[in-house]
Amino acid sequence: MLNEIQLAIASITGAKTIAEGFVAERDTLKLAELATTLNARLIEAQASALNVQRAQALLNEELARLKKENAELADRLKRVERTGQEYADYKLTAIARGHCVVYAARPDETGMCKPPYLCATCLQEGKHSALNFEDGTLNIPGKRFVCPVSAAHTLKLPRGGWTLQNVGQTLKDG
Repeated sequence: MLNEIQLAIASITGAKTIAEGFVAERDTLKLAELATTLNARLIEAQASALNVQRAQALLNEELARLKKENAELADRLKRVERTGQEYADYKLTAIARGHCVVYAARPDETGMCKPPYLCATCLQEGKHSALNFEDGTLNIPGKRFVCPVSAAHTLKLPRGGWTLQNVGQTLKDG
């Protein structure tokens, strides 16, 4: 009977060892499943991080573009303000005895509006363009003021002996 008890104990020990092996195998499978799940979540997190980095790069590019645009607009505003101050005393005036309407400086003590004259159309659009006095040609006779921004803003002077010095006569001059 002692032999049978020893065999039973050996069988129980063997069964215990087999059970421990099954538990260890089950734990290994569970760990492998957990490792697989963890790896999948790590990959998802890395993909999310890459998407965030791409979005941040796009935002940085947009920020740089907006900063550049802001600097350009600030420079443009400064130029407009400087030009506006430079021509602050200009007013809409009829010159060449009332035949041309331009922005001109206030008349001097002799009643003459001295050049430069500004294009009225451009000034109303927020641009400051000084008109160029041109003599006529064979193809285009007569004297005129030409706007450097748009040829459509050309002002033809009436016939007569107009010079840049005497064109500043206003309606008040008679």
